[in-house]
Amino acid sequence: MKLSERLGKPFEVRAPTFPSLANLASAAERIFQRWPNVVVKPQERDRDAMVDAMRLRFERNDWSGVTMADVTSAAVALFDNERRSREKLAELRQFYCDEIVSSGPRRTTFLNAMFAVYLESYVPGAPHTIALAHALGQVRRKIGAQWATLLASFPACLDPKNAHVSLSERMAQMKSPWDELRGLGLRSPHAPGLMDHVHLLFVERTAATLNERSAIDRFIGWLQPEGQSARASGSAEAISALLAPWAYENPTEGDKHYLVKWLTTMYGDPRVCGDNAIWAGVPENLRAIMERWLTGENIRFFLDVVSAVETSHMWEPRNKFWLGLHEQGRIDAAWVAFSDDAAELAKTIATDNEFLRFGRQVGTREKTSLLILRIGNRIVIEGSHNYKVYVFHNGSRHAPKLYEASYDCNAIRLLTGSWSIRHSGDWQGRVLEQI
Repeated sequence: MKLSERLGKPFEVRAPTFPSLANLASAAERIFQRWPNVVVKPQERDRDAMVDAMRLRFERNDWSGVTMADVTSAAVALFDNERRSREKLAELRQFYCDEIVSSGPRRTTFLNAMFAVYLESYVPGAPHTIALAHALGQVRRKIGAQWATLLASFPACLDPKNAHVSLSERMAQMKSPWDELRGLGLRSPHAPGLMDHVHLLFVERTAATLNERSAIDRFIGWLQPEGQSARASGSAEAISALLAPWAYENPTEGDKHYLVKWLTTMYGDPRVCGDNAIWAGVPENLRAIMERWLTGENIRFFLDVVSAVETSHMWEPRNKFWLGLHEQGRIDAAWVAFSDDAAELAKTIATDNEFLRFGRQVGTREKTSLLILRIGNRIVIEGSHNYKVYVFHNGSRHAPKLYEASYDCNAIRLLTGSWSIRHSGDWQGRVLEQI
């Protein structure tokens, strides 16, 4: 057959077969998940020196020996909250923006890093945010795979004034915000900057629904996803949103226990956190709700644990008396100091209360545990076994303080200025007279 005849006949052209890229894509995704940040965050103590060194290089146009890590780490410091508004650094910030615009396709490491700096320094409408967004917008097609998904799924991320509004609107519709934000390409949804502003708007949009268990579950899933630390930035606003629905009504016991468990797990016990800035930012009336719930949890915790070991027929009336006072709203605050044996027992029989903090009873009465109560202007000490009830004036310098790490039940017995009674006769009536 002649070549001309051969070329005149139709023939099949088979496309070359390429290996699947699924494994490569999967490996890349695992890398991004393990190391989501492309920029090394410098220590605060080093930041001024790093920025000054970079400014000196810029002024002298001397780039000998400089590495990409030097450039990108300095960028983090240059655009952070302390330095992004310093007038003397304005030319250096502009230099970084100019370098973004002039970057070629081989400088994806630099562009990826500067995109991360933009996201983590984002302040709606701030001059540095506008400048970075404008520069990155001109080279968005050159930005590498690290941010390709986000740029494709959420183009408004480069809106320097309204990116947080647009993303919070989408987030409000998500069933699992943490997972779905990662699906959009935000590999660290708890990162600062843009997500700080998104979070606050999300709290506002969600707050009205937080009297429903499904909404509470979703919200807590955002605050502390499985395997992650609890979100710190905006946490006072989040706590306030979870507590606000209960300012004028009570949740079910199940929901109350659930909220207490998660709030203390994520953000600690507000009564024993000292100067914890998180709880300090929660309005006093809402913090009081949490403290009241914790009072009930502590009382029940104490009574449950002691009931498991106390065999005396006198214990049941004591159990009923203190629980009744709590249910009447008479007890303002409560704290527990377990003996060593009771503390170990608490871990085995009250596993769902492991989030509760408590003190230790360290006196020579090894089996005695203490319940320390504030009732009006009185401090009341109840103890297990045959320990008496002791009542102090709250203002007395001898009165034991709540929320201490340890107590000595024998030392309490010897304190002056208390009234005491054994658990016999009409002891309940006598206690009521004292409080």
